[in-house]
Amino acid sequence: MRRVIALGLIGTTIEWYDYYLFIYAALLAFPSIFFPSKEYLISLLASVSSYAIAFFARPLGAAIFGHLGDRIGRRHALSFDLILVGLAMIFVGVLPGYSVLGIIAPLLVFAIRFVQGLGVGGEWGGVSTWVSEHLSKRRATFTSVIQIASPLGFIGAATVLLIFPSNFSSIGWRVGFIAGGIAALLGALLRYLATESLPFNEIKTKGEIAKIPSVEVFKNFWKEILLLTLAVGGVFIGVYIPATVMPSLYLTQVQKETHIPSLITLLGAAVPLRSLLIYVYSIGGIVSMPLFAMIADRVGRKKSLILGNLLIAITSVPYVYMFLSGNLNEMLLAQFLIGQFLIGFSAYAPYASMAAFYPEIFPVKFRYSGSSYGLQLAAALEGGLMPILLIALLGNPSEYLIKSWEVATFLGAWGLISLVSTIPLKETKNLDLVRDVNV
Repeated sequence: MRRVIALGLIGTTIEWYDYYLFIYAALLAFPSIFFPSKEYLISLLASVSSYAIAFFARPLGAAIFGHLGDRIGRRHALSFDLILVGLAMIFVGVLPGYSVLGIIAPLLVFAIRFVQGLGVGGEWGGVSTWVSEHLSKRRATFTSVIQIASPLGFIGAATVLLIFPSNFSSIGWRVGFIAGGIAALLGALLRYLATESLPFNEIKTKGEIAKIPSVEVFKNFWKEILLLTLAVGGVFIGVYIPATVMPSLYLTQVQKETHIPSLITLLGAAVPLRSLLIYVYSIGGIVSMPLFAMIADRVGRKKSLILGNLLIAITSVPYVYMFLSGNLNEMLLAQFLIGQFLIGFSAYAPYASMAAFYPEIFPVKFRYSGSSYGLQLAAALEGGLMPILLIALLGNPSEYLIKSWEVATFLGAWGLISLVSTIPLKETKNLDLVRDVNV
């Protein structure tokens, strides 16, 4: 069980690291390297679209790897998806820019990210299912270890920003992708050598495996998939905006208007403020997830999710305006960091119990596919489409601070939408996935 949890955490951390590193590269480096234009906004939108296309590929990845995971086994599908991610990371890390390849360069970026999206589409639902099926008790608590992969991925990406504070946009992002790709391929091998889950082996022995699980699950559980898709929206928006848009695009404008230094002296070392903010945000998530996972095991998955999404809605407005206060001297900087910690705490709170809750909704023969669809359809809608829409609404950097209410509205509204969507779902905390393979 410990090995399965560790392999789930390592592989998922690498995939989240890749996603977060890519969005920083898309915001800070790719507009000039792969998408040069006379209009900065056009370059930025094109660059962010290359990030978003991987989200749109994730539902297809959920269908492909969900089918494989429910047909041939969880660990096999999880190994294959991590291979795709690793190869995609290495390829984008060595890809020449527009100045060398011309229009082929941005086209290849889109193609590589689409392949990467296919791999990630099969990751979370598979890992959640694989680990959950090894656990008979305290599933939310133990599977929350996997969920910590997301803030750990942020910390990894922020570390690349830290190591390359001045040349991230030229060489740092390349080093980060190549190193992550190598780690992903090693993780795929270790997963392949791991054990399969008991519930899957049992239905395989009995000949009860579904013929087309990725299609059949929609026929039987389309309402649950729709509700799960909306229930995770607050998490996607709560992660994307505070941890990517605010510390990169917004921070640059705040620094121009308030003269905040880009480097902060911490324990005798000069640390980029951007990296520091991401670290604090991620620490907030690492703190909240075990807490809300224990709540899910004690009082229920639904109550934990509802409370977490409520926190996103409540903290969104004060967080945004704390970020943009305009008086961020050394004393107020502490308040700034507290705000970043609280929004990280809130954003990851609903995420804590999802790795237990989503697999519990579906029977074993559809479990990989159903869990994957529940998250990856949300990834396409809230994770892929919303960033493009938000940046298009905000316009050029000079308008960011004026339109801050739009950012707060995005955060708060999706917290409430996710809260309401959780209510009709059934409570599942008392299910035993190991002993009762028919649930």
